[in-house]
Amino acid sequence: MASAADTLLTSGEYARAFVAATQAGDAVTASRAAAAMTEYRAAGPDWTARAVTAARQAVSTAPGSADSYLALGSALGLQARAGGYTLGALNTAQQARAALDRALTLAPDRPDLLAVLAEWHAGAWAKAGVFSGGNAGRARDLATRAARAAPDSVFVQAHAGIALSLIRDPQARAVLTRAATLNAQDALDRDTQAQVRGVLGGLSARR
Repeated sequence: MASAADTLLTSGEYARAFVAATQAGDAVTASRAAAAMTEYRAAGPDWTARAVTAARQAVSTAPGSADSYLALGSALGLQARAGGYTLGALNTAQQARAALDRALTLAPDRPDLLAVLAEWHAGAWAKAGVFSGGNAGRARDLATRAARAAPDSVFVQAHAGIALSLIRDPQARAVLTRAATLNAQDALDRDTQAQVRGVLGGLSARR
C-alpha cells in the first residue's frame, strides 16, 4: 500500500509530499519531492538544498540502498546544474557522479539508474567536455541500454532521450517522442512529459 507521501508525490503535490515524507522519516521520498519542486515547479535553490540534505540522510540511514544513492546523485546533479561554470559546481557534479556510480554498482541492471547516469555523462560532456569527466560514448551506451530495457517507462525514455539530445545523437528524437507519447501513469509522468516536449522543441529549433 502506498504511503501518504508517495500518494502526494505521484499526484504532483510535491511540497506536501516533502512534508509528509519528512514527518514519516522517509528520506528518499522527501528528497524526490524536493527535487521535483526544483525540476517541475521552478521552486529555487532552497528546495534543491532540501533534496540534497534529505538524500544524504537517506544514504546515512540506508547505505546499501540504490534508491538512496540515486536520490543523492539526482539532487546533487540539480545543484551542480544551477552552479554554472565554477569549480564548486564541478566538485558537486563529481559528487553526483560518484553517488550515481555507487547506485549502479548496487543495482547494475536498473534502467532508471542507467538513464540518469547517461544524462550525467551527456550533460557534463556538453557543459565542459573532457575536463568534466563526462564521456559522450558512455552516455550513448547507457542511454541506449536504458531505453531498450524499459520501453514503457516515461521516466527512463525521457532521461535516456535527454542524454542523447545533449550529445546530439540522431536517436534522440525517437526516444524523446516515445517518452512524450506513452500513457502517463501519474502527475510525475505528466510533468516529465512536459519537460520532454520542451527538449523536443529545442531539437526542432536546431534545424
